[in-house]
Amino acid sequence: YVIALLAALPLSILPLVYMMGEVQYGEVASTREQCNEIWNTVCSRAVWQPLAFVYLYNVLQVGNSAWREFLKTSLGFTGAQLNLIYIAACVLLYLGVLCYKYYLIDWSWRMVYVVTTLLNGFFSILQVLLIVGITFGLSPFLFALGDDTLNEFGKG
Repeated sequence: YVIALLAALPLSILPLVYMMGEVQYGEVASTREQCNEIWNTVCSRAVWQPLAFVYLYNVLQVGNSAWREFLKTSLGFTGAQLNLIYIAACVLLYLGVLCYKYYLIDWSWRMVYVVTTLLNGFFSILQVLLIVGITFGLSPFLFALGDDTLNEFGKG
């Protein structure tokens, strides 16, 4: 049922395509003008500063490919459970982006970095607790679901 959900969700926006406003037969700028417009946009501080922050923050993150293997082999998670964690993580990543856009946009970059790094550290500690078996009465799946998805929210 997870695969069906992943297949159906993109199709759910198909009816909304007809409500999108599109200028038909509009004037098309030359390639030079389009490239100049893109360059002027990229040079805008409102564009390059958030993108540089996101890029640098993600470059400095150390990916842990062994985590999924641990969830599968040591905790016995099924493929469906791993996919559910991934789906929930993607949704919360999007919600994290929205949270930044509507609430954190006025914060300084330094404060955003400090808060997201502290959140990342907190969720890393939760992963250590899961490894040693301390889940506060929750099933390992629910504990891992909350841990992984909320970590993605912080990355958003």
